[in-house]
Amino acid sequence: MKKITILFGLLFILLSCSSENTKEEENNSVDSLNYPESNIWWNDTVFYEIFIRSFYDSNNDGRGDINGIIEKLDYLNDGDPNTNSDLGINGIWLMPISPSPSYHGYDIIDYKEINPEYGTLNDFRNLIKECHQRGIKVIIDFVGNHSSDQHPWFKSSVEGSSKRNWYRWSTTKPNYKGPWGQEVWHKKNNAYYYGAFWSGMPDLNYSNIEVTNEIKNLIKYWYQDIKVDGFRVDAVKHWIEEGSNQENTTSTLNWWRDLYAFQKNLDPSIMMVGEVWSSSSEIVKYSDDRLDYCFEFDLSSSIINAVKNNSFGNLKSKISELQGLYPNSQYGSFLTNHDQNRSFEQIGYNLNKSKLAASLLLTLPGIPYVYYGEEIAMLGKKPDEDIRKPMQWSDAIYGGFSNSNPWRNLNNNYLEYNVEKMQKDKNSLWSHYSKFIKLRTKNKVISQGKVKILESNNTDIFAYIKSFENSNMLIIHNFSSLDKKSFSININNSALSAGNYNFNEIFNNSKIDGVEISSSSKLNFENESSVIKKHETLIFNIIKN
Repeated sequence: MKKITILFGLLFILLSCSSENTKEEENNSVDSLNYPESNIWWNDTVFYEIFIRSFYDSNNDGRGDINGIIEKLDYLNDGDPNTNSDLGINGIWLMPISPSPSYHGYDIIDYKEINPEYGTLNDFRNLIKECHQRGIKVIIDFVGNHSSDQHPWFKSSVEGSSKRNWYRWSTTKPNYKGPWGQEVWHKKNNAYYYGAFWSGMPDLNYSNIEVTNEIKNLIKYWYQDIKVDGFRVDAVKHWIEEGSNQENTTSTLNWWRDLYAFQKNLDPSIMMVGEVWSSSSEIVKYSDDRLDYCFEFDLSSSIINAVKNNSFGNLKSKISELQGLYPNSQYGSFLTNHDQNRSFEQIGYNLNKSKLAASLLLTLPGIPYVYYGEEIAMLGKKPDEDIRKPMQWSDAIYGGFSNSNPWRNLNNNYLEYNVEKMQKDKNSLWSHYSKFIKLRTKNKVISQGKVKILESNNTDIFAYIKSFENSNMLIIHNFSSLDKKSFSININNSALSAGNYNFNEIFNNSKIDGVEISSSSKLNFENESSVIKKHETLIFNIIKN
């Protein structure tokens, strides 16, 4: 009887401890988070992706640097809404900023420092301060899937010391290759370590809690001490392998769910956007309280292909699919990035089509990202170095990027396509980007509105209404290489309630007044004043009388 009493007492204590532990876990879980919608600042942000090495060289060593970005901040956003000499972006994504043996920086040697070729930590703090004074948020590339093989962590791991298990090792070479048929097990000192991308990028072992805790400390360091606003996370789907299963594993999804809880408990305003280069059905798993959102690669190719081929059927289907997959607009949209041939190259060197692509990017749902130089029709196709060439600021020697021979030769179109020249032309691609970026950052209907796709009697006309609270706007794109002046759009199944409306175009001031919305309504474009030019976009404010 005494033994039973003791056992019962021990069981009671264990259950009590388990209950307390459960409560503590609940307090740190995603379900317990209740942060206000106002903290989701990225919904009103247009980001600009910068490769520091190629943006602007302030010290004439042929490489771009942090002080070069500071010198050019007024180009991005001068903080004055009444000027028209800036792009008007309000977010910057900086590609890797930390010390690295490579030109691109995606193999890091020290996660707490700045690449000395780019400047110092004090320079970076100054950049953050200058950006925040202009209302620009700053996110940095977080390359945590792997480090450089020159990182002290890996060197210690090779030696077999306390950090041996910070990376994955095997005494024999496992009998499988990587997701795209590449070698992933690399020999070192009679053992093999795992590196998905190449031998110089050994994967960190996130099955080891010490590695996870170190990464959490790094997030706190960059957010709390350095004051960045968020992170673009590289190679999200490769985080934790399960044997030969090396992408999108259950362990990876569980790890990101845990980090999301940590992130939001630290501060709900921290933003994390993930690179998951997969289909939309795989990407959406990471947007379910694992990351704030991810880049939509399928949407990117849908926009480019639609514009290139003058046909938006697949784009229309993709938008409808994304509406069913994601919460409204909670994905990153873009035309191209640093891993893809540039959009002007893909679209076929056509400025009008490039304007249409920009219009789609900046009016469709999503959180848009513009790759540096996209606004001035920079060229670039693989190899990677050639899609990351120096920015074309002017027609001066070296394109105004530097007074010294740059790290990579400029594109041969820089004499015609450069910032200085295109800023002076109100009809240039640069002016088009500036106009649409500013429209989006100042207008919640465009940035956050829900979209309703409309039908037209003309197969070249792609139209939709965006609605936010009690405001509505109609966006019409002409995918044809010809002007259109006689077409109609069905608005009977739109978000508009029955009544009488005026439609006022925001750029050319044309109007369509007294439109009755009913169960069989059509909006007719029948005269010269309502023509839509080739590859043009019209945007109407909708006012109920």
